Amino acid sequence: MLNVEVKGISFANKGAELMLHAIIAQFAERGVDARFVVEPTGPYDRRAAFGLWQKSRYIRKRMNLLAPVSWLPQRLRHMFGILNENELDLILDASGFAFGDQWSHLIAWDRLGSSTARLRQQGIPVIVLPQALGPFTEAASAKAFAPVLEHANLVYARDDQSLSFCQQLSKDTSNLKRCPDFTNLIKGLPAAEFDSEQHQTCFIPNSKMLEKRKDGDRYVDFMVAAIRAAQDAEAKPFILIHEADADRRLTAKIQAQLATAVPVLDPGHALKIKWIIGQSRSVISSRFHGLVSALSQGVPVLATGWSHKYHELLADYGCAEQLIDIADGHSDALQALQRLMSDNEFHQQLQATIVAQGQWQREAVTQMWNEVFAQLPDQGKA
Repeated sequence: MLNVEVKGISFANKGAELMLHAIIAQFAERGVDARFVVEPTGPYDRRAAFGLWQKSRYIRKRMNLLAPVSWLPQRLRHMFGILNENELDLILDASGFAFGDQWSHLIAWDRLGSSTARLRQQGIPVIVLPQALGPFTEAASAKAFAPVLEHANLVYARDDQSLSFCQQLSKDTSNLKRCPDFTNLIKGLPAAEFDSEQHQTCFIPNSKMLEKRKDGDRYVDFMVAAIRAAQDAEAKPFILIHEADADRRLTAKIQAQLATAVPVLDPGHALKIKWIIGQSRSVISSRFHGLVSALSQGVPVLATGWSHKYHELLADYGCAEQLIDIADGHSDALQALQRLMSDNEFHQQLQATIVAQGQWQREAVTQMWNEVFAQLPDQGKA
């Protein structure tokens, strides 16, 4: 059995949880027996639900508080589901978007930058799965991520802009590849709370639109106006909670400004969320993986965003014009929404484009996984 560490997973983030589902599914489908390992952050019951083991590493104030645990005999550690780093056979980073100027350089350094060279020397493959990367214009973020580009076995940039940022950072890009988001292969699970008669136009808010942009109030105003427009058009709007408490608080703020509240679905399960998105007629999302789940299932979208990854995703699906900039005001955005809801011919054409573009992306992700599994130690190959 292989010991596979998955880095960058947070159970408060349903996009991250979806990536974990996708990783586990690939090992199962390929008949590779694996034990999955994460650093012990967040509630234990969420890790236990996935059968995850714990790594003897928990960094606080630059110190590994679990270092004493790593000194225990293997038999005792395994009784408690704890593995040391030297017992790992493969490391997969599924951070999604954590490396670049918009994030603390300490994330990149603690997660991968400080250890990738050592792990490579120890013969433990390190693979950065498809994700948004960069930019790296600040010296600290560039210094923290450069060792990853130099020493990782494979690094997958999720879009052309991320690829360019990495190429600017490293002279040797032989291990650098381009692959779209890899959650497009995973299927959803039916959610009992979804009613196709009542839930047709899906709104997915994102609290990071308040954190990462300077026009957070304008974003709330847009969401309120957009939902009102959907109500007036009798498009059966509802809100889907894609993340944790911050999005619930944002939803309450939006609901408080509506004359008539809309239904809120909050299944709390990544695969059920994906299924609900796939059943919707249209999706208006500020969550990246909410958009991925829609586009990969052929559902037309309207998107707002706070980083380059949103434009790149929609461009890959041939619908970059469906990304709206709320900084330009609401009139154009609401006009685009009305077209999405009311123009059936446009809706069908957009859907056809999205479905066609999804085919090459599924093929690209399958090829990516073939390359990843080629890196496995012999005992892990079927």
